[in-house]
Amino acid sequence: VTDTLNTMSDDKIPLVSFRASPKAVFGSSGGIIDQTISTPPVFSPWKVEPITGARYFVESRANGASSYFKSLSWFAATFDGEEMTRPYLNPLLPTKFRAPRPVIERRAAWGGSRYFYLEDASAYEEPVRSPRESRDSLKLTNIGTWRELPTERLSEGSNWKLWHIPPAKKDFIGLPLPVRPPEPSVECAFVVQLLSSLPSTFTSGQLALANLWLLSFDDAILDLAELGVTAGIAYETSMNTAGLRLSFRGVSQTLPSYVRRFCRRLLQHHVKLLDGSTNISDSVYQRAISDANRSPKISRLQKQQVIDTASEVSEIDVGKQGLFFLRCVNGGYLISQGDVLPNESLKLLGDCEEIFRDFSSADGFAVEPDLRSILYRPFWKPRDASPCLLPGISLISDSLDEFHDSLVTNGLSLGAKNALQDSFLSVAFWCFH
Repeated sequence: VTDTLNTMSDDKIPLVSFRASPKAVFGSSGGIIDQTISTPPVFSPWKVEPITGARYFVESRANGASSYFKSLSWFAATFDGEEMTRPYLNPLLPTKFRAPRPVIERRAAWGGSRYFYLEDASAYEEPVRSPRESRDSLKLTNIGTWRELPTERLSEGSNWKLWHIPPAKKDFIGLPLPVRPPEPSVECAFVVQLLSSLPSTFTSGQLALANLWLLSFDDAILDLAELGVTAGIAYETSMNTAGLRLSFRGVSQTLPSYVRRFCRRLLQHHVKLLDGSTNISDSVYQRAISDANRSPKISRLQKQQVIDTASEVSEIDVGKQGLFFLRCVNGGYLISQGDVLPNESLKLLGDCEEIFRDFSSADGFAVEPDLRSILYRPFWKPRDASPCLLPGISLISDSLDEFHDSLVTNGLSLGAKNALQDSFLSVAFWCFH
C-alpha cells in the first residue's frame, strides 16, 4: 500500500485508469492510449484479478502524460479550488505489523513464577529454517537474549510509579479489555492515573464543572480520535476518588505515541478555554445533563444541582476548574499491560513525568490507591475502535507463539524441556507442511 501511495503521489510517473465498453476498447484503431488491442480478454496480455475474476489490461502511459497531469492539477487548483497534494499517511497506523514479543513463564517447584522476555525483538522475528533453529532461539540459557520481567514497581524516588503486567496472565490484576482469542496479540493497554485527593471532596457544582471539562475535551480532540480509530485505538477519561484516570488500548507499535499526544492536548485544553479560542458546544452541555440524569450514584437533589450548574456556567468557569484540578495533582501511576517491553514502559513513564512536570507536586493532596480500585471497567471512546478491524492483524500470530507464551518449566530437567519442545515443534511443522 505504501509503494502504491508513493507512486500515486509522484507526478512524473502517473497512473491513469480507464473504464470503457468493449466497443470503445476494440473499436479505436489507435487503442486506448498507445497501442492497438486486438486480442480478446481471455488471452495474454489480459490479466485476471484473483479475487473478483475481473479481466484487466495494463499498457504503458502515453508520451507527455506528465504534462497532461500537471495541466489537470493546475485547472483543478484554479477553477475548483482543490489542490492535488501527496497523500497523507496516518502516523498512528503501522505500515508493517510487528509479531508479538514472546514472554515465557517459569514456575519453581516450591511455588511462584518468574517471567522472561526477549529484549531484542528482532532476534525472534528472523526467519526460521528448521524446528531446531526455532527451539534454540527461544532457550532461556541464551545469556544476553532473555531478560527477567519485573513484576513489582519499577521506579523509585519519584512521584510517578510504574507497574508492568505480564501479557495474557490470568493471575494478575489488570484493566478489563474486550475478549480476544488466546493466542499472543500485538495489543496493549496503558492507564495513566493522575493522583489527587481533590475529587473525593468535590461538591455537586465542582463535579459538574469537571465533567464539562472532560466532555468538552472529547470534542477538542476529535481529530486525534479519528486518527486513532482507524488504527484501532480507543481511550477513556474518568474521575475517581484517586484523581483522574486516562485509559488507552490499541496496537503496541503506535499506542505510546497516541498517549503522549493525548496528554499534551489535555494540558492545553484549559488554556484554550480560558483565552476564548475554544468554545463549548451546546451538545456538550446536553450530554452533561443527560449523564447526570442517568447516573445511579448521586441523589435527586445532587442531580438537580448538577443540571443547574451545567446550564449556567461558561467556558471560563470550566477552564478554571480544569486548571484547579491539575494544580492539585500529586504524581501519578502508569500501568502497562499486553505486548509491551519494560524499557518501552519506562520510556513512556519518563515522557508522562516530563509532560506533567508542572502539575505533579501539590502538597496536601497525596493519595496511594490500591490498583484494584483504579482498574475498573472503562467505557471506551470511540466504541467501534478495534485492532481486529485492521487488515492483516489476525495473520501475525500462530500456534508456536501460543505455545511459547504459555510455556512453563515446572521443575523439569533441561533435557525433558528440550524433548517437550522438540515433540511439539515436530508436530506443528508437520501440520503446517
